[in-house]
Amino acid sequence: MSGNGSVQSGIPPFSISFSGSGFLAVYQLGAAQCLFDLAPGVIHAAPKVFGASAGSLAAAAVVCGANMECMRDEMLATARASRKHLLGPLHPSFNVFKLLECCLHRSLPDNAHELATGRLYISMTRLMDGENILMSDFMSKEELVQHYIDGGFTNIQPIQDSSLTLTVSPFAGEVDICPCDQPPSFYHVHVNSFNFQFTLQNFFRMMDALFPPTSVALKRAYYHGYQDAEFFLQAN
Repeated sequence: MSGNGSVQSGIPPFSISFSGSGFLAVYQLGAAQCLFDLAPGVIHAAPKVFGASAGSLAAAAVVCGANMECMRDEMLATARASRKHLLGPLHPSFNVFKLLECCLHRSLPDNAHELATGRLYISMTRLMDGENILMSDFMSKEELVQHYIDGGFTNIQPIQDSSLTLTVSPFAGEVDICPCDQPPSFYHVHVNSFNFQFTLQNFFRMMDALFPPTSVALKRAYYHGYQDAEFFLQAN
């Protein structure tokens, strides 16, 4: 689906890719909930589910059948904790990744690593040479939730060329499920395998992804993810 945005009958099931998204991973959780509600076959038939950076949270939630609203509320709590610091996640005493790990520990089942192995593909950056790898073998739940070097540095929207892939991102661009900015921009920025539309709205979304927005803004992003996924299903 990636590249033409259409769903056709008589073709293999689509994999799903969740881009790097920061705090706006809540948008992707909303999109995933819509797919569960309105097109569960798309979720259950997906042979591979890719995730980069915070998009790995949504990917893991999909593969392990986690409650999307509970995951959203965990993200809201993480953002509230971050906002208590003057510099948010940049404050040296604040470890947002540790909070996200705790979020996954609470939200994923004990056999999450068994559900994820061979189906969940997490974009990671290999320390020795800086190359991007897609990790899909997990020996334990602890290993699954650990963050090493963020794969968003080298591959923000992970896919494999051999996979027909439905792409999901909270940023407007050449993505299947994403915001649709008006007026659209003809200018694009290509960063680490991701095509980012150069709009003022995307600039503000990037700020919300990097610096914790309010709970109201995050709940709105969750709703917009659900709504954009519904629009996509109606159009296809």
